[in-house]
Amino acid sequence: MSMFLDFESITKSMGELPASPIVATKLLELLRKPDLKLKELANAVSLDPVISARLMRMANSVFYQQVKQVSSVDRAIIVVGEDALKNLALEYSLRSTSKTYGMMERKLWENSIGCAVACRMLADRLTDMDKNEAYLAGLQHHIGKVVMINRDKNLYKDVLDAVESGRGQLRDVERGLFAYSHEIVGAALLDYWNYPKQIVQITLHHQDFESQREDNMAIFTGCAIVSMASDFCRNFGIGYEEEAGVDLTLCRGALALEANPMVVDELKEMFYPEFVKERNLFLS
Repeated sequence: MSMFLDFESITKSMGELPASPIVATKLLELLRKPDLKLKELANAVSLDPVISARLMRMANSVFYQQVKQVSSVDRAIIVVGEDALKNLALEYSLRSTSKTYGMMERKLWENSIGCAVACRMLADRLTDMDKNEAYLAGLQHHIGKVVMINRDKNLYKDVLDAVESGRGQLRDVERGLFAYSHEIVGAALLDYWNYPKQIVQITLHHQDFESQREDNMAIFTGCAIVSMASDFCRNFGIGYEEEAGVDLTLCRGALALEANPMVVDELKEMFYPEFVKERNLFLS
């Protein structure tokens, strides 16, 4: 059976799926254009009132310290920049997929933002992977958990309770209660949304990335970055209980990337303030 048919059967089995983030997808397409015009971008942003409202609040926030109030979408894009706009749209699309929003969803959202920020930093310093693609991979690597929570929130709480009490590994418990683990559900959803194939494969293999070393080095590298970013979040308790004594220089991702320990320590110092800044921008 082909991977496409596998994904198709999985998406059918998971019930009602979140709608594709249409505006975010449109923005991604536009931002790839070499001859992009500001007005074209502003028109796309204006299609979603929530994204445009958040963009305006960001542009007028203390962080950007504008002398005059920003009063147009065009000007707001100039103030915050294209990267921040893209990240805003992607982050909003992630949160908008959730049917409910409580402590569990908040932790998952913060973990996704933290992984995205760490992925961007790690890709930029340790690899030749595009840092914006790495950000997207980190942001969406747990999207399968969102689908599973939407399907049965109480059942997914049972998954987390079982893992926290030591009754099984996450993927095994997910498979026992949902038939599939979150990474294959997430990959199926991103494939359904027509996301870039590399992001789909990184989502699918972020737990078992060593299997990709011989098959696809780009996927292997992307997965190693996501794995390392997850350990950064674990170290700081972002979406997890904080784990004292995590040696980020010896985590699976760092070893796979042959990361310089001095660079890893430097990124560790930079990471948390960068995460807080990004999280607060999205909450503004």
